[in-house]
Order: sequence, then C-alpha cells, then structure tokens
Amino acid sequence: MSRFAENLGSADFWLRLLYTLLFGVAWQVTELLLLAIALLQLGFLLFTGAPHARLTAFGTSLSQYARQIGRYVSQATEQKPWPFLEWPAPDVPAAPSQSDKPDAQATASDKPPQP
Repeated sequence: MSRFAENLGSADFWLRLLYTLLFGVAWQVTELLLLAIALLQLGFLLFTGAPHARLTAFGTSLSQYARQIGRYVSQATEQKPWPFLEWPAPDVPAAPSQSDKPDAQATASDKPPQP
C-alpha cells in the first residue's frame, strides 16, 4: 500500500486536519482582536499619552497565543494551543499607564497652577 493511501486512511491525519481548520478559524479571530487592541491603544495614546496597561498585557498574551497557533498549524510542534494548554502569560509585566493611575497620585505637572 502506498504511503499516500496509508496516510489518507489514518485517523491521526484526519484529526490533525480538523484541529488545523479549527485553529485556522481561531487565528482569524485572534487577528481581529489584535487589530481592535491596536486601534484602542492608539486611542489611549491620543487621549492620555500612554498605552493602557491591561490592554498591553492582553495584547501580549494574545500574540503569544497566535504564535502557538502558527507553530501548531505549520507542523513545528505537536502541542495544541489553548484550550489544550494554559492561556499564555504576557512576556513582560505590564507597566502602569496614566489611565490606570488614581487621581490621588497626580503629579505636580497634573495639578492646575496656583494663583
């Protein structure tokens, strides 16, 4: 029997194909979410002068998830991404942005001038 016919009849091949298609859909959703995060971050930069820390952390972990999907569908690894693994943590801890600061911690430059 030829290798092609052997692979075509393999349950592993069909399962891998199914997972690849499902993760392809997850990739498309991830792309849209990353675009939305990028646009929101531009808005935060425009209005506050700094990116939003929690969006930065989520964007970082979402891009790690996209990396995991890419490695799985390109056959670089057999490890299936989330929900088969834990959700990836951001690489770098998010630094607090100006939008996350409470008003009580306003700096001297944030206070109005005294008469």
